[in-house]
Amino acid sequence: MKPFFRSIILLVALALLSLPGVVYAQTVGSDDYEAPDDSLPGEANVAPPVDDAAVHPSADERQPAPTTDAELSDGDRSATIRVVHGADEDVDLAGLPVVLNAVRPPGLVQPDNFRQVISSWNAVTDENGIARFDNLPDGLSAQGLALQASTTFGGLSFDSDYTEATDAVDIDLAVFDRTHKLPPVRLSRKRVIISPWEEFLVVDQFWTIEVDGDHAFDIGTATDASLQRGLPLRLPIQAEGISFAGPGDEEIINNVIYWTGVLQPGQAVTFQIRFSESVRSSSYTFNQQMQYPVDEVQILVPIDTNFERISRLEDLTLRAPGFDVGSDPSVAGLPAQRDYLVASGRSVEAGETYSYRVEGLPFTRPLGGWIALIGGLLAAFFIAFYGRREYREFRDSQSQDDVLDALKHRRDAVVDELAEIELALSEFDETDDNDDILELEEEQTLLRQRLALILRKINDVESGDSPSSQAA
Repeated sequence: MKPFFRSIILLVALALLSLPGVVYAQTVGSDDYEAPDDSLPGEANVAPPVDDAAVHPSADERQPAPTTDAELSDGDRSATIRVVHGADEDVDLAGLPVVLNAVRPPGLVQPDNFRQVISSWNAVTDENGIARFDNLPDGLSAQGLALQASTTFGGLSFDSDYTEATDAVDIDLAVFDRTHKLPPVRLSRKRVIISPWEEFLVVDQFWTIEVDGDHAFDIGTATDASLQRGLPLRLPIQAEGISFAGPGDEEIINNVIYWTGVLQPGQAVTFQIRFSESVRSSSYTFNQQMQYPVDEVQILVPIDTNFERISRLEDLTLRAPGFDVGSDPSVAGLPAQRDYLVASGRSVEAGETYSYRVEGLPFTRPLGGWIALIGGLLAAFFIAFYGRREYREFRDSQSQDDVLDALKHRRDAVVDELAEIELALSEFDETDDNDDILELEEEQTLLRQRLALILRKINDVESGDSPSSQAA
């Protein structure tokens, strides 16, 4: 056979090996998407971030125009900051430095470090633990600003809640002694927002963490070996492109985020975790086991998308066992400016798994994949028919070595994928979603079939290059 035909057969053989990936390819119009500029720090390029303007109200819709320092001139307002100890009222709190900040609070679904400090004033507590601020600017509230007081006690920083800037403001600022033992940790709320992008669902999770008790805890100084890297926040094993935004520091290892920061009673800490999961059908089942109890889990699925070609997902269905499912975003504290599917009202115990399923997603198996499959089968028949003759003709050529290298590379990749699925299946238990397990087992079966085909081809190529074959 001529070299031209040998080259054709070689190319078709390599294409055949990648057919399963072609068959499962899905798209929702990638050329319609422009990645936003608000990527979170350290975001991986597995899938782009969700355009927050498409999911949440924009900053312009939530608050007035930014305030400049020039607008915050002296006025007639005053504020009294009363520093109190959260466990012992007899502690001497005189001489503590207090900072009063005029801030633009974070949005409804933004992590704590999204606040903007516009202006600050300083004072010191008297013998009663009280700091007074006079001549504060007028019109703070009209500018969309709030007041927040901060102080340092026992080497830790403590903040008050945000308070509306009225004529005379009284703010209680609680401080606590430090403990070296992790207090009971819980999530007062966990909000989940999912949005489709090409072959992925991008998942935004907003964790609001609180601790109970009467001591503050600095995770960075913990002596517990389990907290050496930080407070572990475990995500699903399928999570890809994990990123984090919020106060404190974090380290991401595989599917676990280790967070380091300060936890104090009565002061919630909110941060945002973003990751993506690959999707291979029009339905998506999500399962996540929680290490810490959650007072309420909220799930929001926006019907509007980031794509011009598919601007709305009219056929979406949300199934969430144990949740109250509807379409009113006000139950999650969001303004009704966009259409959502909403599930709320579900609490989760420590160690418990919650799940939900979204159906009607714009992920399909295109006709082109089936055409490629049929072409590949015909090519496989063609190769089997002429295979022996071809091996004899090019057994000493560089082309044979290239094919063998490609086959072995593909074999190693499939073995790695099988190992990942085996690990994922080993972490399931009887309470997990059967559909999710079946999907992994189906993929495992397909991979095993592909591995058998690859091994058979490797054996054929090596047999054609053996001394016995040459003698024949």
